Amino acid sequence: MTTVGTERTAGLGPPAASEISHDDPERGNRMLLYDDTAATVLQAAADEARRRGENRYGTAHVLLGLLRTGDPVTQTVTADHPQLTVDGARAALGAPPVQVPEVDDGTAPGRRSTPEPAVEFRRAARDFTAKWRPLVRDRQLRPGVKLGTGELWLTVLEPATASAGALAALGIEPDDVRPLVLAAMVPDGAPVPDWPTEVPAGAVRRLLDRVLGRDGRP
Repeated sequence: MTTVGTERTAGLGPPAASEISHDDPERGNRMLLYDDTAATVLQAAADEARRRGENRYGTAHVLLGLLRTGDPVTQTVTADHPQLTVDGARAALGAPPVQVPEVDDGTAPGRRSTPEPAVEFRRAARDFTAKWRPLVRDRQLRPGVKLGTGELWLTVLEPATASAGALAALGIEPDDVRPLVLAAMVPDGAPVPDWPTEVPAGAVRRLLDRVLGRDGRP
């Protein structure tokens, strides 16, 4: 899951990269850190949730955070899908367009509570990690020390998420967006990996399948 560090004063600007993390269950829940740009996206997602009176942010809020931040990966996506705008996504989610700063620079006075990640986002992040980890292990993807916006995009493109529903409402298939994101995550000229369609079985599940058979009987 994604967590925001609790030692930072809430609402005083985007958290540092070291304060944003993502559980990696395959590595004993060792934390994978987000970089500063991805941290800004998550802060914008929390702001979107707060403006809608919600105390947890989900994949739809993260999609809006990506569009608000407009990083290079997001620019690659929106260049192919110009209908994918902040206002368009808000309308697809049933929220009216509003005039807000596109990035919360943390200059607003006062203290604000910071929304936490919703179960729906945590589930999507878990499924993303399970699919992403084998590609990293096989060196088809070579991420930096910290996760970036490409990894956030792959999370919001997971099936059966609110963000995928918003994209579909705009006439955008997540399966059409995913290759654009993956292409932006590999060096120029490198092959674009195929994204798994299902969450790979974990080590315990694979062992049980070998011992008991896939139908649960020896």
